[in-house]
Amino acid sequence: MTSICYVAPIEWSVLNNADYLNKLPDEEQQQATRYRHPQRLQSFIASRLLLRRCLSLHENRELEWHFLRHNQRLILDNTQTALHTSLSHSANWVACILSLSPHCGIDIEQKIDNPRFMAIAKRFFAPQEYDFLNTLPQQQALPVFLDFWTRKEACVKAWHQGLAHHLASVIFTMNTNNPINAPSAYQHLPLVVHRYDHSDWHVACAIHTSTPTPPPLIVFDGVCC
Repeated sequence: MTSICYVAPIEWSVLNNADYLNKLPDEEQQQATRYRHPQRLQSFIASRLLLRRCLSLHENRELEWHFLRHNQRLILDNTQTALHTSLSHSANWVACILSLSPHCGIDIEQKIDNPRFMAIAKRFFAPQEYDFLNTLPQQQALPVFLDFWTRKEACVKAWHQGLAHHLASVIFTMNTNNPINAPSAYQHLPLVVHRYDHSDWHVACAIHTSTPTPPPLIVFDGVCC
């Protein structure tokens, strides 16, 4: 497979973060000290543990996988694998994509009621997207908001940009997976977008590829088990 997506629930309480942190290399344990909030620390630990599990499964070998940083972006050691990755987490869920394309992004959003979602849409969405949400009853508008948001964030990640960049200029409709408009700076990197819906979460992935087939999605019972 040229790309594959993985999703897993985080199976431990934040009270047990220390036990799972000890499973990470010393360097990442040191990086984890910047996370003061227990849930953010939990998400950091879970994303690294999931990524190692997925790499071992995909490559069919166990290694001490090395993760590097470049311009605030997590990248894989190209002496170990030809794959590229993107990570995402939301509440009690974590997701990653492995792809041969260096331009790949994934986003997961847990389906939790957010009374501020229309204010967020007004700030970050294109006017026509916000106007469309306003035509829907609230119970229908929230799932559409999550659908648009995950697709936007997956695209921004695939282009290696921070979350605040270009969200309003990446425009979607309900009827097409791929953006109907993208920033001019990335016209040379068109993306194929796929979305996956679950009772607990919504996931989108974006990949610069000529392959229209959706990547397989593997849902684990837990990050480590």
